[in-house]
Amino acid sequence: MTKPINDRAQQGSILTGLLLLTLLIVTRSDMTRSHFGTSLNPPDASWAVFWLAGTFYALRWWPLALLFACAAVDYLAVATGTRADCFTPAYPFLIPAYLSLWIMGRWSSGRSLSKMNSWAWLGLSIVSGVTTCFTCANAGMYVASGQFSHLSPSAYLLAVIGYWPDYLLSTAIYSGIGLLLFYGIKHLHLSGSLRKSI
Repeated sequence: MTKPINDRAQQGSILTGLLLLTLLIVTRSDMTRSHFGTSLNPPDASWAVFWLAGTFYALRWWPLALLFACAAVDYLAVATGTRADCFTPAYPFLIPAYLSLWIMGRWSSGRSLSKMNSWAWLGLSIVSGVTTCFTCANAGMYVASGQFSHLSPSAYLLAVIGYWPDYLLSTAIYSGIGLLLFYGIKHLHLSGSLRKSI
């Protein structure tokens, strides 16, 4: 016997996934593209979107949809004249990189934000996910892109490690805002349901 499907929860999960997908496309697109943002454009939210998708228990096929969206946005950017520095044989390394964020989001999902130790676990999850993603993506660039063969591994590490805090900061800010919005709306919805039942 199969479990009855909770339509409201299913719709909420789909809506959450669509909002995350929209955030990814808008901040990753060529018009706003900047890994860390500028005074006019927000930073790329891709890393936070993968982590949040895991955290919000969006449907299990959402990581595939998000990976496809990333590739489609990047392809369109290159096709319309954006420099293709990152579109190299190293590009497939972004798959395990992004999935590591989703996995860490899954690991942290379901934690109650009313407990202080849950915030510590969420922070650890973001730091671990960003570190793994950063390592996979940069190892791929070093090994497979062909752009850094003149650098030793230690010289390459020294050249890229300074970007890690910016990736962590932008991911943490987007993720924190996403968590507060998600749980704030959920709390308001539950409060409204309780008032109606009284």
